[in-house]
Formats: sequence, structure tokens, C-alpha cells
Amino acid sequence: MRFRTAVSLAAFLFVCFTCAVWASPLPARTTTTNPAPDTQSVTGKISSIGDAAFTLDVAKNQGSDPSTLQFMVDDKTKVDGKLTIGAQATVEYRNDDGKYVATHVVVTPSSGGSY
Repeated sequence: MRFRTAVSLAAFLFVCFTCAVWASPLPARTTTTNPAPDTQSVTGKISSIGDAAFTLDVAKNQGSDPSTLQFMVDDKTKVDGKLTIGAQATVEYRNDDGKYVATHVVVTPSSGGSY
């Protein structure tokens, strides 16, 4: 009789615990996915080249003075062509804490060399 009472009491407590767990609301699932940073694109003439950066002169309007933008280059930057002073380049970049980091650079030679 004592065994039957102990088993019944254990089963009753198990059922009560299960109901209490199911009755409590689930915690809110917060997914913190960082969206990919927005990239921008600009075309201009390369005016200087450093170790991990280069400068691009970009003309806003024809006839106006060009503005100078400096781009940082990291290990994820993809460069098509060779960075040379005077070459035209199209740069896709992201703004990383006020610094422009190039993500993809396409360089077009400045002279129409022979093929």
C-alpha cells in the first residue's frame, strides 16, 4: 500500500510539473542578425597609393573641382587590375566608423595601350 501511494504521489507531482512547464510562456526569441553593411560605388582617378590605402579623385559634376576620397584596403578587398596612379577605378565601398573601406575595386588603365 505504501509503494502504491508513493508511485501515485510521484506520478501526480510529475503531471503537475509538466503542466506548469507547458503553461508558462516561452521566452521571446530575439535574433540579433546584423544586416550586411550597405555598400556604395564611385568612379574616379587614382591620385595616390599607400601601403593599405589609396586616394581617388572623384568629379561630382563636369567642370567642377574633384573631391578626394581615401579608401582603406583590407584582406577582404577584391582588386581587379593593378592600382596605378592616374588609372580610372570603380570602387565599391562601405563606411566603417567614418572610414571608407573598399570591398571591390575595378581598375581600368589610364592609357589605351596596345593589345
